[in-house]
Amino acid sequence: MEGNARGVTVNGSLDNETVSKLTREVFEWGSSLLFAFSACFFITIFVMFFTVSGDSMLQTLHDGDKLLVYKFMYTPKRGDIVTIDTNDRLGKNIIKRVVGLPGDAIKFDYDKHEVYVNGQVLKEDYINEPTALRGDGAILNNTLYCVPAGRSCVLGDNRNRSMDSRFEKIGFVNINKFYGVAFLRYWPFDSFQIFS
Repeated sequence: MEGNARGVTVNGSLDNETVSKLTREVFEWGSSLLFAFSACFFITIFVMFFTVSGDSMLQTLHDGDKLLVYKFMYTPKRGDIVTIDTNDRLGKNIIKRVVGLPGDAIKFDYDKHEVYVNGQVLKEDYINEPTALRGDGAILNNTLYCVPAGRSCVLGDNRNRSMDSRFEKIGFVNINKFYGVAFLRYWPFDSFQIFS
């Protein structure tokens, strides 16, 4: 140990400059890790990534489209494109459009290719072709159904190539099975779209 006018220096220890540099590096690494953790936490809570599989949502969505799905405190609205947990029934997650909410009166006229909600013909400029597929009898022709509490009627936009509420395996979907609403297609980049 040596004494001088500027203080005491302990031989073999880290000097102030080395300690400051080490502290700065630890702080920079720590703040970067904290930012990355916070970003991951935010993404996990608020959004999820979803890849479309199949053609049941043509022309709106195509096989392989990559979407961001908003899921935090999501409340379904008619017309929303939603991702649904159907692993227990189909072994996969699916994506469909909400056409009926709890309490809505739903009727299909497969002969006229029309869907009625609360007595009004649904205006569906987004569908690929008129609704003709009758499913497996879950929703009969010209029969009025009331969507049960806590459930929703969902259909694919490609009506004649979609397994949806017209099939027993799906039926009126429990809203608790919704992950959230698709709000952004980010891939392919030339099809980038924000859904309202």
